[in-house]
Amino acid sequence: MSSSAPATVSHPHDRASGPPVQCPGCGGTNDSNAVFCANAACRRALGGFSYVLEELERDTSRIAKLAERVAEASGRPHFVTAHLLWFAFWILANSGLVAFFSAFDAYPYGLLGIILSIEGVLITLFLLVSSNRQSAYAEKRAALDYEVNVRTWRLVNHLADRLDEVVTRLDRSEIPRSKDGASG
Repeated sequence: MSSSAPATVSHPHDRASGPPVQCPGCGGTNDSNAVFCANAACRRALGGFSYVLEELERDTSRIAKLAERVAEASGRPHFVTAHLLWFAFWILANSGLVAFFSAFDAYPYGLLGIILSIEGVLITLFLLVSSNRQSAYAEKRAALDYEVNVRTWRLVNHLADRLDEVVTRLDRSEIPRSKDGASG
């Protein structure tokens, strides 16, 4: 079983209640109660709205995608380890302890400082772009949650009104009963 496939638990109330839904992305057939395409390669949202991640992916520029990759890579322990190794090599190579290199950046390592300053500025900018994208994602999710909540509230109120109508009609058509409970 693929690890990307969601775990499903079958309940009697979860059975498909209508015709199958066709995925707009891959054309695959899904149960009528499916929210996402069952095709592991597709996983698009099914329904009358776009999935937030699909919408963001469609609107994301190449620089924002690069920023996401840089932010993801710079947040890993390997990034710190690689930098520590790079600094150690730089210092050893420029102190004359490595036989194959002649010193090209003498102490206080001005070139290393400039390179690190440029790297720091670029990483900071990439993190800001990534943060803005995450904020946009959160705002779109909140807007979608609000829309779903409003639609649900309206539906619940409509159903409550209909239930009140049914109760009123039943009360009007009920046969009067005597005190002992027998119909009369």
